[in-house]
Amino acid sequence: MEEANSEFLNYKGTGMSVMEMSHREKHFLNILNESLADLRDLLELPSRYAVVYFPGGATLQFSAIPYNYLATGESADFAVTGVWAKKAFEEAKKFYPNVKSIFNGADSKYTELPTITDDLVNEGAKYVYITSNNTIYGTRYKTFPKLKKAPLFADMTSELLSRKLPIEDFSVIFAGAQKNIGPSGLTLVIYDKEKLPEQTHPIPNLMNYSLMEKNGSNYNTPPTYSIYIASLVFKYLKRKGGLAAMEAVNERKAKKLYDALDASSLFYATVPENFRSAMNVVFRSHNDSLDSKFLALAEEQGFAGLKGYRDVGGFRASIYNAMPEEGVDSLISFIKEFERTHG
Repeated sequence: MEEANSEFLNYKGTGMSVMEMSHREKHFLNILNESLADLRDLLELPSRYAVVYFPGGATLQFSAIPYNYLATGESADFAVTGVWAKKAFEEAKKFYPNVKSIFNGADSKYTELPTITDDLVNEGAKYVYITSNNTIYGTRYKTFPKLKKAPLFADMTSELLSRKLPIEDFSVIFAGAQKNIGPSGLTLVIYDKEKLPEQTHPIPNLMNYSLMEKNGSNYNTPPTYSIYIASLVFKYLKRKGGLAAMEAVNERKAKKLYDALDASSLFYATVPENFRSAMNVVFRSHNDSLDSKFLALAEEQGFAGLKGYRDVGGFRASIYNAMPEEGVDSLISFIKEFERTHG
């Protein structure tokens, strides 16, 4: 953000802000192409994988994926592990009524994830869809399914670039930018070009993977400034040592916070250890009458966004890449002090 601020009115001596540039002007094209190259390096992407920027947020992909990968009468399998997976399933079912849910986490209040093997996959499924990290409920797949029966697709909006990935286990990965990548309104889609089927039905242009890839993410005016910020983030991550280095920091941050909650007599983590997210730590207190006081004092001391999602309640600490370890240490100290004075 400091680098973007220094270049806001005059990008690299051009006399223009990136906000003013044409999306087909050479300076922006350099930003676009460098960002895609840096992202490929970070993810160690084989050449057969395309990387495409889309507008519309990750929610647009709930429609785009079935349009690109399903024909009339075909089906796919969805692991419904939370609100966003449910929305994706329901959106696909509007257009392709044969899609199936192979797991419904509602019974466990979305605190658990399935073990997905080929035995669970329905015959004829064209893909299996998962949400890799659930922000609302604080769950994630610590290890990913390895499937032979159908390609694996993943919504990684809330954790892409937070850890190393076994890329070749996936055929499609997508992510909204607003967690670890850049400003909202930008979405990344990564897909194996060899497994993209040719469809005979029409696909809306801004959802058409092949069309958007052939036009270099520049079919229409993309969210240029969001791409510029993402490009700075990619370079920053490379300077920090790449995804292995980020994963080590993120795992350490999360372990510290979970250890503090597990040792607390007032607070507790709501998710079983095997499913705990490293990005979103969801917790509650044993005394709900103290919740409002905890949130008020937290806000006074500069802790923002600790209130849990409206359908879940309690508290949620989102500790994405941008949250420094010192921030987690400060939150732990605050939790311990609150427990000392109110527990």
